[in-house]
Amino acid sequence: MIFKIKFSGATEFAQSSGVIEYAQAKSQLHLLQEYQREYDGFLDIEEVTEISDEEAKSIMLRNTDYDERDPDDIKEMTLFDTICGDDFEIVASTEW
Repeated sequence: MIFKIKFSGATEFAQSSGVIEYAQAKSQLHLLQEYQREYDGFLDIEEVTEISDEEAKSIMLRNTDYDERDPDDIKEMTLFDTICGDDFEIVASTEW
């Protein structure tokens, strides 16, 4: 499952307010349990929304580490392309 996590204010990891992260997890409960364990709390989570596969296919992400000299590097991809299972993982962020 894919989730959009919206933060209400600046956090230890995100210096600006209104930060959005996208994560994968087995369920919303799994997401919150793993987030709490990995990041020692919920910080300023304002909202968690499940994203459908179809919606994830329409959300474009920019690779901020793109290297135009590397022919195998990808400049842009969909959010859906970053999902690789049910293990908890932050896959994208407006901060990086």
